[in-house]
Amino acid sequence: MRRGARDQLPALRLQDKAELCKLVAEIPPVAAAGFNADISRIIKDVPEKLIGREAELALLTDAWAKIQAQELERPRILTFVALGGEGKTSLVAKWIADLAAQDWPGCDAAFAWSFYSQGTRDQTAVSSDLFLAAALTFFGDAAMAGSAQGAFDKGRRLAQLVGERRALLILDGLEPLQYAPTSPTPGELKDQGIAALLKGLAATSHGLCIVTTRYALPDLRAFLGKTVREEKLTRLARAAGVQLLQTFGVKGSLRQDIRSADGRTLWNEFEKLVEDVKGHALTLNLLASYLRDAHAGDIRKVGLVKLEEADAEEQGGHAFHVMNAYVRWLEGEAPNAGGQRALALLRLMGLFDRPATADCLEALWRGEAIAGLTEPLIGLSDAQRNLSLKRLEDAKLLTVNRAASAGELVALDAHPLLREYFARRMREQQPEAWRAAHRRLYEHLCASTKEGDQPTLEDLEPLYQAVAHGCQAGKTEEARAEVFRDRIRRGGEQYSHRKLGAFGSDLGAIACLFKQPWNELLPGILESGQAWLLNEAAYCLRALGRLTESREPMRATMGINASKSEWKNAAISAGNLSELELTLGEMAAAVGDAEQSVTYADRSGDAFQRMCNRATRADALHQAGRRAEAEERFREAEQMQAVHQPAYPLLYSLRGFRYGDLLLTEAERAAWQKVVQGSSPTPRTKAKTGTPREGRTSDEQELGTTLAALRAVSERAAQTLRWEEGMRGAPLHDFALHHLTLGRAAHYAAILNFSRSDFRVPSSELDSAVSGLRRAGRSDELPRALLTRAWLRTFTGTHTGPESAQTDLDEAWEIAERGPMPLFLADIHLHRARLFFREPAYPWQSPTIDLAEARRLIEKHGYWRRREELEDAEAAVVNRRPG
Repeated sequence: MRRGARDQLPALRLQDKAELCKLVAEIPPVAAAGFNADISRIIKDVPEKLIGREAELALLTDAWAKIQAQELERPRILTFVALGGEGKTSLVAKWIADLAAQDWPGCDAAFAWSFYSQGTRDQTAVSSDLFLAAALTFFGDAAMAGSAQGAFDKGRRLAQLVGERRALLILDGLEPLQYAPTSPTPGELKDQGIAALLKGLAATSHGLCIVTTRYALPDLRAFLGKTVREEKLTRLARAAGVQLLQTFGVKGSLRQDIRSADGRTLWNEFEKLVEDVKGHALTLNLLASYLRDAHAGDIRKVGLVKLEEADAEEQGGHAFHVMNAYVRWLEGEAPNAGGQRALALLRLMGLFDRPATADCLEALWRGEAIAGLTEPLIGLSDAQRNLSLKRLEDAKLLTVNRAASAGELVALDAHPLLREYFARRMREQQPEAWRAAHRRLYEHLCASTKEGDQPTLEDLEPLYQAVAHGCQAGKTEEARAEVFRDRIRRGGEQYSHRKLGAFGSDLGAIACLFKQPWNELLPGILESGQAWLLNEAAYCLRALGRLTESREPMRATMGINASKSEWKNAAISAGNLSELELTLGEMAAAVGDAEQSVTYADRSGDAFQRMCNRATRADALHQAGRRAEAEERFREAEQMQAVHQPAYPLLYSLRGFRYGDLLLTEAERAAWQKVVQGSSPTPRTKAKTGTPREGRTSDEQELGTTLAALRAVSERAAQTLRWEEGMRGAPLHDFALHHLTLGRAAHYAAILNFSRSDFRVPSSELDSAVSGLRRAGRSDELPRALLTRAWLRTFTGTHTGPESAQTDLDEAWEIAERGPMPLFLADIHLHRARLFFREPAYPWQSPTIDLAEARRLIEKHGYWRRREELEDAEAAVVNRRPG
């Protein structure tokens, strides 16, 4: 909404909600430097009067007044938590419409998005990809929006853009992106992008973010009562419920002669009805509409609804029983009364998990009739259809979105609980019609989508929807292969995630192909595609930071490949599983599966896999503290590499980085000794014979040996980097890891040879490593670079504040904790203590607590690689002098 249009708003008093919606729709969103607003996704059905939510409206108004005044004690995030149908969306829509009518006082930008999806089940198929792309573009960073950067980095960037102004951000219906209450992590965000956005805004923001959801957000627990306020939206009060019923024209007795359930109170007929449905806002709206339309408002007819049979524990239980009565009434209407047409339109809503667009609706009602579903809609004139739509809109059962200029139908929408109601009825009672309708939608979306050569995420969105409809239609293999693999992924090109970073959207499509994520596939998928699909699920889950979930499909992939004696694929799966288990801190399992990967690779006879999986095993042994064995395995792998590719006789790519990591171990410990002891270290080197060269002390000779080893590692990394720069299709993260090796080697050399230290080279290399790993979306490797750069910043930058050692350590912590990545958590505790134990104001609890937690993690997970560094740090911190 441009400022030029805002002059029209002060005269609007919201008596005509349609005029407000029309005005909003007429003005396109603008991502310019001035004021802009895009609130059309939530301003769909603004209630003319919101009954019983006066306190919550006042709370929102007060929060915004504090934002305008930039008070110190102000909420940056305001979360409304309630069950479906309690009126969360209506509350926020009414308040934002009022704010628009007041000419957006003090607001620099306003953006709203709705995530809610079909039903009350745990939604695995929803991601933040489209939201992040739209919001980043709106707030001024179209380049980031269209990049392949991961959701986490996009969320962080969006938090920065939103937080730097007095912006209003509304995230409606966040629950599809949260784990269900029955999961091991109830309510936690599945989505890295949203987690990064909300934590970033909670930490620093000049504006206000309003969230509505069915589940509380434990991710924001650290900010509760400070910059985050959570409000539980409770049921409507009895008096408000009575007022709502009367507003619809429901008629009944006000005589209080009905005894309450506990026998302590007398109610009238209205109060009794409100209490029977526990003040549930949606149910009361539906009841009032039903009684008005079917029974002239006679409250005594409520007995036809059978509310006493509703399951109070079921989400929407009472609302579903009201809809049962509504459906029976519509079915019983005379053929020419329009009830069948209205009912057919409502049933169509059950096919969609989002607003049903006009083109999809026309595909359903313009073609051949779908038996048991669309017969009443075939051959209708626009006028007849519009009458039915108007009837359903007046009954509060549908939201009809039309183009502001010509009045053409844009989309139909309904409350998600109502969509779930009709979806459930169709699946159970009309399975043939259910499949036929989804087949029609699948074929329409496949045929009408022209994605082009370089599609955006928005261009691909109809294909993602097509996969979902195809799975419901029973065309699972076709949806997997022809739509997801060939058109979205583009085969080996991996377009959707390599070019767009759409891991979340990809996972949503993959989830549709599972009967039970992530272990039971839908029937109909070819055997040859099952292992591929499981592997893709594991890959996306891992990329999205959902590491624990990714283990099950990864292990299943390995089992399928091994059972079919496909040893090469089994070796790849076992190697991937070992790497994942290592990240999760399951050391024994990681070593065991790495050894299994070598066995499978040897059976396959594939030279590359035999070499690659030996390097995987070597890295697992290294992290377990079995250094000599690890070095032997790395050397064995490198000998195989030289035979396999004589032109490239060194281990390169991720294998080369891991070998370099082992070769840097002694120098790394020596550099840390110098830091924590404040004196020249004595590097641990192999025993030597003979006497030091004339004129050099033993310490000088050992320092020279260490520096020579660092130069050798640097030369290896520089050489492999040059090789990969000349290779087509080398992974982006490979380059970042080579820069990390170069930066670490230069950093250790600068510390050990402090008289000749120059930190410019490691600073440049480590910045390249951090930015490269961000671009590659490798959150599983990023903490390595952040930890080393934090160490460097204690020499070249600042300890605390923006762009400091502390910020790098805190970011690494956020990634590792979310993983979970316990080995990195141990590293972070160690880094904190070693870098900050002399600081008068320790940024965390205390260095001794950090060291104690590092020891606990190292011992628990068998992370014996860090044993000697831990002992050095404990000795230094315990023996430090006061002050």
